[in-house]
Amino acid sequence: MGSYKKNKHRPSPLPESSNSNKDEMGSYNYKMFNLFNRKFKITEAEPPKDVKKVFSKFSNGGSHMTADQLRRFLVLHQDELDCTLADAQRIVEEVINRRHHLTRYSRYSLNLDDFFHFLLYDDLNGPITSQVHNDMTAPLAQYFIYTGHNSYLTGNQLSSDCSEVPIVKALQRGVRVIELDLWPGSAKDEILVLHGRTLTTPVPLIKCLKSIREYAFASSPYPVIITLEDHLTPELQAKVAEMVTQTFGGMLYYPESDSLLQFPSPESLKHRIIISTKPPKEYLESSGIKRKGPLSPGGRNSSEEDDEASGIPDHTAELEADDRSDSDQDDEDLTDWDNKSGQLGAPVYKRLITIHAGKPKGCLKDALKATADKVRRLSLSEQELEKAAATNGTDVVRFTQNNILRIYPKGTRITSSNYKPLVGWMHGAQMIAFNMQGYGKSLWLMHGMFRANGGCGYLKKPDFLMEKGPNNEVFDPKRKLPVTKTLKVKVYLGDGWRLDFSHTHFDSYSPPDFYTKVYIVGVPADAAKRKTKIIEDNWSPSWNEEFTFPLTVPELALLRVEVQEYDMSDKDDFGGQTCLPVLDLRPGIRSVPLHDKKGEKLKNSVTSHAYNLANGEYWIPVTATTPRPTVQEKQKTFRVCFCFRRRFRLAEAEAPDEIKALFNQYSENGVMTTDHLQRFLIEVQKQEKDTFQEAQSIVESFKHMTHFYRKGLHLEAFFKYLFGDTNPPLDLKLGVHHDMTAPLSHYFIYTGHNSYLTGNQLSSDCSDVPIINALKKGVRVIELDIWPNSDNDDVEVLHGRTLTTPVQLIKCLRSIKEHAFTASEYPVVITLEDHLNTDLQAKVAQMVTQTFGDILFSPGAKSMKELPSPESLKRRIIISTKPPKEYLEAKEIKDKERDTQKGDAASDEEAWGKEIPILKGHFHADDKNELDKDDDDDDDAEEDLDEGHHKLQQDIAPEYKRLIAIRAGKPKGGLEECLRVDPDKVRRLSLSEPQLEKAAETHGKEIVRFTQRNILRVYPKGTRVNSSNYNPLVGWMHGAQMVAFNMQGYGRSLWLMQGMFRANGGCGFVKKPSFLLKSGPHGEVFDTKAKLPPQKTLKVKIYMGEGWYYDFHHTHFDAYSPPDFYVRVGVAGVPADTVMKKTKTLEDSWIPFWNEEFEFPLTVPELALLRIEVHEYDMSEKDDFGGQTCLPIWELRQGIRAVPLHDRKGERYSSVKLLVRLEFV
Repeated sequence: MGSYKKNKHRPSPLPESSNSNKDEMGSYNYKMFNLFNRKFKITEAEPPKDVKKVFSKFSNGGSHMTADQLRRFLVLHQDELDCTLADAQRIVEEVINRRHHLTRYSRYSLNLDDFFHFLLYDDLNGPITSQVHNDMTAPLAQYFIYTGHNSYLTGNQLSSDCSEVPIVKALQRGVRVIELDLWPGSAKDEILVLHGRTLTTPVPLIKCLKSIREYAFASSPYPVIITLEDHLTPELQAKVAEMVTQTFGGMLYYPESDSLLQFPSPESLKHRIIISTKPPKEYLESSGIKRKGPLSPGGRNSSEEDDEASGIPDHTAELEADDRSDSDQDDEDLTDWDNKSGQLGAPVYKRLITIHAGKPKGCLKDALKATADKVRRLSLSEQELEKAAATNGTDVVRFTQNNILRIYPKGTRITSSNYKPLVGWMHGAQMIAFNMQGYGKSLWLMHGMFRANGGCGYLKKPDFLMEKGPNNEVFDPKRKLPVTKTLKVKVYLGDGWRLDFSHTHFDSYSPPDFYTKVYIVGVPADAAKRKTKIIEDNWSPSWNEEFTFPLTVPELALLRVEVQEYDMSDKDDFGGQTCLPVLDLRPGIRSVPLHDKKGEKLKNSVTSHAYNLANGEYWIPVTATTPRPTVQEKQKTFRVCFCFRRRFRLAEAEAPDEIKALFNQYSENGVMTTDHLQRFLIEVQKQEKDTFQEAQSIVESFKHMTHFYRKGLHLEAFFKYLFGDTNPPLDLKLGVHHDMTAPLSHYFIYTGHNSYLTGNQLSSDCSDVPIINALKKGVRVIELDIWPNSDNDDVEVLHGRTLTTPVQLIKCLRSIKEHAFTASEYPVVITLEDHLNTDLQAKVAQMVTQTFGDILFSPGAKSMKELPSPESLKRRIIISTKPPKEYLEAKEIKDKERDTQKGDAASDEEAWGKEIPILKGHFHADDKNELDKDDDDDDDAEEDLDEGHHKLQQDIAPEYKRLIAIRAGKPKGGLEECLRVDPDKVRRLSLSEPQLEKAAETHGKEIVRFTQRNILRVYPKGTRVNSSNYNPLVGWMHGAQMVAFNMQGYGRSLWLMQGMFRANGGCGFVKKPSFLLKSGPHGEVFDTKAKLPPQKTLKVKIYMGEGWYYDFHHTHFDAYSPPDFYVRVGVAGVPADTVMKKTKTLEDSWIPFWNEEFEFPLTVPELALLRIEVHEYDMSEKDDFGGQTCLPIWELRQGIRAVPLHDRKGERYSSVKLLVRLEFV
């Protein structure tokens, strides 16, 4: 019943539709032949008749179902015999909270709609159990194991990159067998992972090993097996042994003897790493034993992986011939020579091998012969298995009862496609190796099989595959068997596609025509396929069709469901799929989520089925990472002057003395109990609200480190917790915690400038990609410059009068719609700079309205007296722009407009490099000779609204005007007039960075007063052609809400921007300090020039750093020795608070220990950011960059924290971090 507690805030699978392509009546408009619209009403999915009957039956004919009645339903109808009243009560409370979270409900019972929604919540009512329920104490040979092939490849088998990323993804999915091909580097002193004899780019072995250690048990505690195919010399094998031993430490399993009589069990190997490989054969060199000929890249001694890459299929009749040219050459015939050469392998390397791979001399029957004195692993290609199954099927089954059989794809699958896994499973093969980076129906079957047994990656094989008869007979896959069970599947309905797909994704002219295909995949006698009728023009189709499937071997049967959209003229469109193990299906009405082609779960798409398996009914609606390892003691070699080598010993990361002292203070007899830890969290970490349960969860998270976990934490576990990802400097659990109900002018807003540019401001491409990237990072203001295309009949986005290449406006709008709320649910503001005629303005209005639909915010009045709040604008799109001035064609002012386009009315974007003063009076004389006045921003186009402009506005398309929620404008007159606060309306004003600096000198308090009600946007000066940025603190100090940055750039200014918006849960809105919003009794406001006393002091102690060893090549910083790191730490804020300090430089250390403390008095801590940078000292050149971070000081958690570092662009490193103590005094 544990699944009932998951996903507390999961949205309803059938939410009230708020699709942007819908009109207010809840219908979609489809354009027909570009002439007229067809309107289709959206019908919400309703409970099927069977659901209504069940509800009536178990609610005793009432209108509500109590928790006790729900329990009876779960026990009697859903066959959940272990369900308690408490479980039922939790379900009722969860459903009520999800369905009625905006209303306080005192009742704790479900009405029919609540009950129906409960049935559609796959986390509460999923089709299979989420717990491990197989017996896990049998030998490994008695399990099917989730197995990857060439696990390091990112794509095809010939030319894709090798990387640790696909390994990490596989482990996160639950894959338990990782394959690595080891080759020497070009200098013969480094070990690389790559697909040999191909164009694939290598990845260092150590990087793969570290990633395996970190993610091995992210999704399952059961053992990870690493299969190694090595092409190494004995020296490099010894190096591999050292790497493996030091990387995995106590997690590495060592076999009790060279030859095991029986494999250990998954239960006994929990949180352990197992090595499986062959006796070494290649690059083994000895003066006493020499090869008869050299090993050629294409010769018979090349590995199976090499031949696969060459696309060499196996066509010989006998397996022994095939084996010599196939991928898992670990099974090379064990000739006398191989036995001799094996003696040359590094003994430390041999001792690592738990699962020995090898193939005896002789034919196939010999290869499948089981011996009583040892167990081993045998590998066959998919073709070899098919041949073996045809002639020696029972021998294969008998072999797999005690030994492990691994099947891998044939060499011609260069696209990383896969094969049918059932042939292997039918014969008891434990390791069906698949290309996990691919996709397709075969991979869906693999995903489906390993959803069983709680998704732990190990499935107990059926008993019949393990049993022997009195005459040693075993299961024969060819034998015809009687039907043992019958599965009934009733497909009720489906829903969610309208939320996961664009309304024209399936059909441009009408809603989709869905049908469902239902398959059984298993032994040949059980394979079957059925199909529902097609439901036309319906986003929530109801099929109500039942199918029956007789099963002879239900233990190996998989139920496969696929939804397609019928297309009369083309291939039917894919609408989702899932695959489920039949024997793990839970009886009753169940919610089944659908997945995409790569097996990723769709957010909302579900279908509804009913199953009956022999004596039970099934109804199915189709609907933690381990700590980063520390560097163990090992050695790295650096070449010096190309004459000799220096060897440096890498010290292991260990707890600083202060940490040890704290541990001793809060522990007893070397163990920190939960009580001790809670006291530490409260007294040292200042986490006063932390409960005993939270401390206990920390202790529990280190249970897998069995040599640490007794009654609490050992010193090393305590250190790993402090230096782990669960101890960050900002409290991630707080989420959005600022008051979000104030007007927009009360917030700093994450703002982009020229959001469509991929690079520099003059010649880079315009694209929707940087817009998407910005939105994913939480940016809330997107800027688009819109221009007519060359034919003057469509609208493009580009940087005007430059060499930038355009992108279509509609493409940008659709990308904004799709990604607007990926990182934050708070509003997205689109600032438009338009250069359009009235016809194109009307077209823009139509595009915007049709694209965003109901999520577009339209103001009720022409001029708002107060801006709305972020809370009231959740998941809304807001348009902000100026009154148009260019391309407005009115007959009576054509000549004047023509002059305007040539003269001073041109926007800064149009007149790139020319000087256009935009503020009269105070700025006019100063700015005349400066590029800053023409700063390349749309808002210089907010020209003075003189009488001529008022005339022009009369010609604006009215539907365009109605879009504008935040109006941009600059009154006629000087700076004082620009900053005048109008009590009857609010607006947006834009200034370039130099204009703001000048205005701040003379009118600082007026700017602060203006920003209390209105919005001020600051943008980069025009000379920043390389997309650099400026100091954002000047704007924030004066209350400027929109400090617009070039997000595609990088540098210290951008780091400050990223640091500011890590605050408030990274939602893109940060509440301004109260002193920027208050006015005194005489209208006085915050004076940025006033000298203030320190309010508090921040103490920062830098203990140590770690992770560069994993994220950088060992010669990245210095070709001749380990790096010499130092840390720069400081504060960015008001001028009185801004300072940078530096630690000493520590020479030749990958894990530097600084133990230096700094103090920073703060006069305005509410605007202060903590800056940390790590550099590597270089005597002859500029110091190398080693990472950075920036953190909002007012949100820092006190205590000892692990601070992750980021690269120059703000992307977080995988491993690099600092251990820091933060205190306020």
